[in-house]
Amino acid sequence: MSFDIFLQSFAGGEAAPGDPVAARRVLDPYLAAPPDGNGYAKVRTDDGEADVYGVGSDSLMINHASGTLIWQVVVDVAEAGGYVILPIGVPACLVREEMTGDLPGELRDGAVVVRSGAELLDAVARA
Repeated sequence: MSFDIFLQSFAGGEAAPGDPVAARRVLDPYLAAPPDGNGYAKVRTDDGEADVYGVGSDSLMINHASGTLIWQVVVDVAEAGGYVILPIGVPACLVREEMTGDLPGELRDGAVVVRSGAELLDAVARA
């Protein structure tokens, strides 16, 4: 899918830094090559790939996701980095219920908890 998926942390209703070191540990086995100087990297799974922007920074953007395994990678990165998954045009996807309290008010309506790549893909497909 070619739309953008943002991974962003929140605290007290405001954007907050995630944990880029933890996120990178999850991404490393899937990197086709080390990130370039701007934090761009291609991520590959056994059945697809995605472009990732912001590797090493406080938030990430993913696009051109293909296959089904990439969705589990997104969930695992979000869990490790403390990120909320924000696919464009889809309600906020949380990896932990307690993240709801830190979301900005406009993102709380319709927010869903996803615990697997299959649940994330289902949330995206329903939108």
